[in-house]
Amino acid sequence: MVIPAIIRVSHEKHLFDEPNDRSSHVQKTPSLGGVALFASIAITYLVAIQNIGVQANVHTIIPSLVILFFIGLKDDILVIDPYKKLLAQIIASGLFIYMTDIRISNLYGLFTAYEIPYMPSFVITLFVMIVIVNAYNLIDGIDGLAAGIGIIVALSFGTYFYLAEVYWAYSLALILTGALLAFLRFNFSRKKKIFMGDSGSLVVGFILALLAIKFIQFNEFANSLHVPNAPTIAILVLAVPLFDTLRVFTQRIASGMSPFSADRNHIHHFIIDNGASHMQATFFLSLSTLAVVGFSFYFFRSASVSYSFAVLILLFFAYSIIIRRSVVVRKPYMKESVLQGKSRKVA
Repeated sequence: MVIPAIIRVSHEKHLFDEPNDRSSHVQKTPSLGGVALFASIAITYLVAIQNIGVQANVHTIIPSLVILFFIGLKDDILVIDPYKKLLAQIIASGLFIYMTDIRISNLYGLFTAYEIPYMPSFVITLFVMIVIVNAYNLIDGIDGLAAGIGIIVALSFGTYFYLAEVYWAYSLALILTGALLAFLRFNFSRKKKIFMGDSGSLVVGFILALLAIKFIQFNEFANSLHVPNAPTIAILVLAVPLFDTLRVFTQRIASGMSPFSADRNHIHHFIIDNGASHMQATFFLSLSTLAVVGFSFYFFRSASVSYSFAVLILLFFAYSIIIRRSVVVRKPYMKESVLQGKSRKVA
């Protein structure tokens, strides 16, 4: 097993995630789970695409994953400036779009726009990928949450691609699911616990982003499983990390803070601060993701993009109004979380 070896090396070399004033873990914990995730995904995917009929350039996603893995690994070990991580994401995403031509080239009638030229398409896709990668990175704050949501999102897109016979995307989603399931066992372990770290969350977030982009691109043209409202469906499948990140960034900017500054205002912070365990919080948010996926395919699949985007905006504002610490976190737990803030670990 790769992960036990990584845990052993982390202990020997003292490569730990140190508890700080935003921590919910009081013990030093290895944070190099991304090493196992990257290795298992990259190797298995390269082997898998040799045995299925796929377009020739799908293996070119690997260079982008390598860039994100190493910048994440450096951050896990040394901690780097968030803007350097952002630059790496821009380079990796731009390289992926250029080499694969997997991009959003149609707005499905949003703002009365349909097919769009190459450069606007490139920029829009680049922006969407960076948003998804960062949103996923920011929900990696409690045991099991990033892996749990990643599994549900990967299986959602993977099931669609299997039925649509897009086998390289299905294979990638299935491989990611397997890697996250294996990681989840150790992430919840008491004696052999390990965190995903940025080396894992950036890689996994990037794969989820490219699956979402491919889902949108694939439905720009009629097919046997055509989803006429693919952009809205893709957003809703990723609604938990996207809505929460947008809410937190908006609050930080409105308060005059950098959007990349650290705080305890994510939804998983609120659930933990209400006295829930990591497993309970993860189960609730994963179940919420599963419910939203079913809801989106049932109610929004055939709706117009303009209508569904208007509904999405209303849903986001309602979510932002309801999800506030003063409203969601009960006062006894608010006081306790403040007093214990210096010995807890939530990313």
